[in-house]
Amino acid sequence: WVDICDTMLFALPGHIGGEMEETAKETVAHRFCAFALRTLNEDMDPLFEKFMPIFDQDVKEFVQQGETHEQYAAYREYVASLEEHASNFALQEGYSPGDAGSFLSELQRAIEEDKVRAEKQVEAFLVHMEQQRRMRLGPEAPPMEQGEVDLMKALFRPQTVEDMMEMLLHMTEYTSFSSLMRAKVQQKKFIREMERRKQELMMGETGLAHRFIHFAMKLLNDDLHEFYTRWTSVFDQEAENLANQGHTHEQYAAFQEYTSIIENRLLDFCSQEGFHQDAQGLFNELQRLVHKDQEQVDAQLKRVLAEVEEKKEELRAKATEQGDSEKPLILICKPAALGDLMHSLVQQTEYQNFSASMRFRVEQDRMMKMLLAGLEAETQQGALPAPTAGDLEVVDVEAEQRAPPPPAIGTMTVTVPEGCEAGSQLSLTAPDGQQLSVTVPGGLAPGMSFEVPCRSGGYGGGYTVPAVPAPGYAKSQ
Repeated sequence: WVDICDTMLFALPGHIGGEMEETAKETVAHRFCAFALRTLNEDMDPLFEKFMPIFDQDVKEFVQQGETHEQYAAYREYVASLEEHASNFALQEGYSPGDAGSFLSELQRAIEEDKVRAEKQVEAFLVHMEQQRRMRLGPEAPPMEQGEVDLMKALFRPQTVEDMMEMLLHMTEYTSFSSLMRAKVQQKKFIREMERRKQELMMGETGLAHRFIHFAMKLLNDDLHEFYTRWTSVFDQEAENLANQGHTHEQYAAFQEYTSIIENRLLDFCSQEGFHQDAQGLFNELQRLVHKDQEQVDAQLKRVLAEVEEKKEELRAKATEQGDSEKPLILICKPAALGDLMHSLVQQTEYQNFSASMRFRVEQDRMMKMLLAGLEAETQQGALPAPTAGDLEVVDVEAEQRAPPPPAIGTMTVTVPEGCEAGSQLSLTAPDGQQLSVTVPGGLAPGMSFEVPCRSGGYGGGYTVPAVPAPGYAKSQ
């Protein structure tokens, strides 16, 4: 059964010899894959937690002393646990301990058949590629060099069950187990340190401000999800209608409920922090902390700038010695201040920004529904059959333009043009030619950017909206 443990960690193929496997085998294969992943990623977690103190060994000690007997004993217990899981899996699949040989033989047969299938697929591809090459270059064209053939085999060879097995079988070796445990130890230390720093921020001198920011972000991004879902349809208003008629009473009623929820939750936060119902007292203390934090940020920035000046002098001197006339370029990132975060959060309580945010949610929902509907329609057309050697074609991308791939959901970056503000309606063209109408989210100004969902179409860059007049933000009636 130890051999079964060593053999269990791989996934069976979905196709063998170009044809679908029998339904029973395919189902077993999926259960087998799920079992292997669940065993290592979930079922073994308590055992890994138990072993972590044993592998909590600093680098110096490890270099001097090496592995310990206790660590190797942990490995033996790990292997025994894998064996037990493998036995349970085999029993669930109808095998008894006496059927280990037939179980392994069946898996080995599947591995060999999958390997032969992959080799035939690669050879068929190479034959067809050579045919296409001769059609383009002429029948007298010399064959590809062996190095090119080997490269094509490496590039187009599909992953086989044997590849998967070799990769996963490393998990049953001691060196891999030891590395895994040491990585888990470091990961746990890192998480513990991040939690310590977070606790230090939350309970430190400026802890109240950090707790308020955490409270506000959770409220706006998570707790109000049901409210957003319920009211989004009210802001489904065409740009022309918004420009001509402005906002509606129903939209303003949504804003009133929005501010009411925020006010009630803010009073709850006041009580939790010992301010009872004194919201003004809370904001006075937050203002004091913001000023104090700004002083610290300014002092930190001043120190950084002084260090940068020293570094620039060193670089200038070095450039002069080397005869380099180019001036050194040093980028400085201004530290984030609590005041910047506070200002951004407070802006979300203004009607203009609230309305712009809701309209942006409408555009997001509309775009996602359209894209998903398109993908669903393409899926309902039926899956295409697996390509054969005769279906493959090698194409010179410089000589012939191929049809674009099926659309996929992606995003593009839109830069707010001059003359526009939060709530403005922008008309733009997506990378695949779609005509889109989007609303500038709240809190954004000209020159700032935001993401818009679209069909990806292989587009890789940002998108700047042309600086053309856009409908202004209509005032509330």
